Amino acid sequence: MSETVTDGAAAANAADAHAGAAKKKKLVIIGVVVVVLLLLVGGGFWAKDRFFKSVGSTMASNSKMAQDALHPPIILGIPTIVSNLDSGDGRPVYVKLTAKVEVVGAPNEAALQNIVPQIQDIFQTYLHETRPQDIRGNGIYRLHEAIMRRLRVELAPLEVRNLYFVEFLVQ
Repeated sequence: MSETVTDGAAAANAADAHAGAAKKKKLVIIGVVVVVLLLLVGGGFWAKDRFFKSVGSTMASNSKMAQDALHPPIILGIPTIVSNLDSGDGRPVYVKLTAKVEVVGAPNEAALQNIVPQIQDIFQTYLHETRPQDIRGNGIYRLHEAIMRRLRVELAPLEVRNLYFVEFLVQ
């Protein structure tokens, strides 16, 4: 009888071990499935993000092309501007500047002629605030970017694409 109890206990232990191994195997399979699902969901979000970014950039370029077809870019010449800089020491420092502004959104150049004084005022205002040492080195680039920013804000319904300095002389 003791052999039967021992055999029964051994059989129960074996069944418990088999059930424990099956549980571990089930947990491993569930873990693998969860990891695969997380990777698939993350990949789906990544792919969706990439898709919508590419669609958005395509739509933006299509709208830009449509706008260019409707109203092609116009390069508006700004008459020569002579302005004095803020030297700080009372010594006069002058700038002679001729520029062209590339504008999109107007039907023709004649429609833009009434904003030329406004553009000249933007140039004059910025140049009066500028010191001679601000223009040295890469100061021309900073001047270009600051005036571009102001032009885009002031001429808001129109799109200012670029600003070209034709002549820039400091004396």
